[in-house]
Amino acid sequence: MTDMEDARIEQAALWYARIEGAADRATLAAFEQWRTDAHNAQAYAEIAESMRLVRSAAKSPELLALRQETIAGLVVSPPTRRRWPVAVGAAGATIAAGIAIAIWFSFPPHVAPVARPAQVATAAPPRYGTGIGQRLSVTMPDGSTATLNTNTRLQVAYDAHARRLVLERGQAVFHVAKGQPLPFEVVAGGRTITAHGTVFDVRLDRDAVAVALFEGKVSVSGGPGGRENALLPNQMLTASAAGTRVTPIRSTEQLTSWQNGMIVFDDEPLSVAVAEINRYVRRPLVIGDAGLSSLRISGAFQSGDTKAFVEAMQLYFPVQADERDPARIILKTKP
Repeated sequence: MTDMEDARIEQAALWYARIEGAADRATLAAFEQWRTDAHNAQAYAEIAESMRLVRSAAKSPELLALRQETIAGLVVSPPTRRRWPVAVGAAGATIAAGIAIAIWFSFPPHVAPVARPAQVATAAPPRYGTGIGQRLSVTMPDGSTATLNTNTRLQVAYDAHARRLVLERGQAVFHVAKGQPLPFEVVAGGRTITAHGTVFDVRLDRDAVAVALFEGKVSVSGGPGGRENALLPNQMLTASAAGTRVTPIRSTEQLTSWQNGMIVFDDEPLSVAVAEINRYVRRPLVIGDAGLSSLRISGAFQSGDTKAFVEAMQLYFPVQADERDPARIILKTKP
């Protein structure tokens, strides 16, 4: 496409945004004058057809979920590092969907502004959630942000005493707005994490709560004995039925990689790696032979890309994948 054609397409897109909105007579007259040029008219027709296709595609469940994420301000950075091969097909489809959504939200003729949580009138506290494999970034009334990982649910319970959030399941990273008079609290699994202008991650599993501190200070209270634990940057607290322990963060990259759509393993047992991979997919991996569980895995994988992980296992380890069951993939010892 030439520079001239690029310029016509850009002009056509701008005209589309203006005409589809509340255009006055002068704007309509100027548009009709511009469209008397056959090349301009063709460019406008291409933009209009593209928008028709986007509107049609946007009704699919996948793109409706992506649209929710986009409105809420989700920012997904492309992976910058990969040690294993990654399939291109699914990524290409995701990129194509992203382009369509970008066009839709650049020229939204009938999309109403999205209210912030404080503007939503509802009897119940607002909740935000993600499905399997999704991420969502939400801005709170005070300017703090919460980025939700896969299969996560978060309740906003701000009141006159505290900026309180309840992590009902899953994982989220919190960037806390500084200089606020009220404390910032996250309640998860019977623990209360109180932050002081900081960045920290909370993960709630069925049998444990993990709090990782990257910046600032947090204190964690609750649990047996009611003891309070204060964390310093690069420390992690893990609380379970077995007790509470505070340890140094071994790898910040590994803990934060999910925010960029990646899963990083550093000499992890295959059993741990499979459990982490399964958080992001609907068709889980299953270790069919107990002897495989102790294999040590290192590498970086795109979350949700089971195919790349399975290919790596079969390429570098004595593993073969049985994919005959449509509900799961079984990893077995290669004969």
